[in-house]
Amino acid sequence: MRIFLIVISFINTLLYVLIYAYYDNVLDMLGATAISADLQNLLRTLVLIIAGFCIGITVMLLLDLKINRSCFSFKNLLLIGIVPFILLILSQGFVSGLIISRLFSGSEKIQELVFYLLSRNVLWSVWSGFALGTSIRPVFRKVRHKHTVTYILRDDDIIGMKE
Repeated sequence: MRIFLIVISFINTLLYVLIYAYYDNVLDMLGATAISADLQNLLRTLVLIIAGFCIGITVMLLLDLKINRSCFSFKNLLLIGIVPFILLILSQGFVSGLIISRLFSGSEKIQELVFYLLSRNVLWSVWSGFALGTSIRPVFRKVRHKHTVTYILRDDDIIGMKE
C-alpha cells in the first residue's frame, strides 16, 4: 500500500507542477480567462499548496516512522508552517503595499528588501503545502486478527511415538 501511495503522490506532484507551469494555457483551454485576477491568483496559490502537499506526503511515505497509529501532527504544522503561512498572508498586494508604505517609508533599501521578501508568493505557497503534507503521519502495518492463530513447531516439542 505504501508503494502505491508513493507512486500516486509522485504522479500528482508532477501533474500539479505541470498545471502550474502551463497555468495560463490551461486557463485558456478551459475558457476561464474571464474570471477576475484575484480569483486566478487564488487558484494559482491553491495549485502550489496542493503541489507542496503532495511533495510533503511523499516524503512522509518514504520515511519509516516507528509510531503506532496514523495521526496529524499539529506541532509539526506549527513549527514548519507558521512562518510561510504568515508570509503568504502578508504577500498579498494590498497588505504588502500597506506594510512597506507605513512601516518602512524611511529607507529605500529596506523597502526593496521587504518587497522582495513578501513578493515570493510561490515559495510561501509551496512551503505551506509542504508543511501540511509532512504533518500527516501515516502508519502501514499488518493487522493481526484475534481469531488468527499461528502454531510454530520447535525442537523441544517433538511428539514421541506411543508404544
